[in-house]
Amino acid sequence: MGNQSVVERTLHTLKGFRTGLMMVTIQPAQQHHFAAIADLNVEAYREYAAYLTTEAWTTMQTSLRSVERLAQQQTFLVTLIANDLAGSIAYCPPGNSLAPIPSDWASVLLLAVSPCYRRQGIGRSLLYACIQQAREDGAQTVGLYTSEVMTGACQLYESFGFCKDSEIPQRLGLKYWRYRFDLTAILSNG
Repeated sequence: MGNQSVVERTLHTLKGFRTGLMMVTIQPAQQHHFAAIADLNVEAYREYAAYLTTEAWTTMQTSLRSVERLAQQQTFLVTLIANDLAGSIAYCPPGNSLAPIPSDWASVLLLAVSPCYRRQGIGRSLLYACIQQAREDGAQTVGLYTSEVMTGACQLYESFGFCKDSEIPQRLGLKYWRYRFDLTAILSNG
């Protein structure tokens, strides 16, 4: 295991964990997963369409479906349950994060869990794998941003130790906040 990245070791640890009676696998996404990730993103975020204008929801769907483009600079992880795509997340190492995340921070985006697999630890496991990779990459901070209507996501991030860092400009007519997770205390403790 000496040459494996933290994500590979974490994935090895998480590989085969059980949620209920189902076997769960977390792995780096392959190109053949990208279309399914795009569909999952839209499915997972559909509940927020009611808060958006039709035009804003169409814009959001376009962004949610941009997996192949994002995968050029970010690593997508997927959660598979019995070969069914249950969740995904994108990780961006420090030095590659895009605004509104400072470029020297690691970042995560597009955490998506299929509605039928929610509340089973999938989102938490995906987020954990990204934080472990950020730690391996020497990041001091992990950032993300989320909207005022994504209350479940905000609760997950805050329960994980993320703190609101700042309000960022509105997107699609909604308030958004940047969150940060300070890794320096963890890194100094070990």
